[in-house]
Amino acid sequence: MVKPVAARLRSMLEENPSRANCSLLITGHSAGGAVASLLYAHMVARDVESEMSYLTGCFKRVHCVTFGAPPISRLPLQKPAVPQSKRSLFLSFINEGDPVPRADKAYVRSLIDLYVAPAPGQSSLVQPLIPPPKPGNFFKKPKPTKVKPTPAAATTNRPVWKVPPTSLSNAGKLVVLRPSKPGDEQDIVACVTTDKQLRGVVFGDPVKHMMKLYASRIDTLATNAVLAKGWT
Repeated sequence: MVKPVAARLRSMLEENPSRANCSLLITGHSAGGAVASLLYAHMVARDVESEMSYLTGCFKRVHCVTFGAPPISRLPLQKPAVPQSKRSLFLSFINEGDPVPRADKAYVRSLIDLYVAPAPGQSSLVQPLIPPPKPGNFFKKPKPTKVKPTPAAATTNRPVWKVPPTSLSNAGKLVVLRPSKPGDEQDIVACVTTDKQLRGVVFGDPVKHMMKLYASRIDTLATNAVLAKGWT
């Protein structure tokens, strides 16, 4: 992957040398986001010498922005803490509920177990049937039945699914996109989180992985940015 990408970048610079005054953006969705992160990490690494790392200095800046990328490394990949990378962007956008950014092997197995597990609280929905009236008593007025109130503690308890420890981490600064209110796609907020915090949640909605949804939310977020709202 390094050699063909380096050849393509070199060709672009030869076609138009003024591109050296531009910034290079490496981006991708899903598995493409994982590849983009690895290429970016390779380009900005201080202890790597290759065709790609040599081309880093041929651009004004190098950025990486991914969408719904899976975890890829034992330790979280970040941009190097050097002055040259201070204004470089390394962002990983994650839709709340998208299972791919949590797609470690142990997590996927746990998610499958969760899918096939019975829904919690089903036994509490089964109510005893009212016994049929005795013969000869069809026309008698039935006695009112008393319903015992459900304890408050039982109604507030929520099921908990234990998330297994995972071995892989997500790359870049993690930004979770979600509606400010459930179902309100016109007001999207971006919440910066950490790899440790992400490991403790359960995301399992495949619809949230669609690039169309990412694009729509980024557009909404850009509009909100003009109004100075949306980031937390």
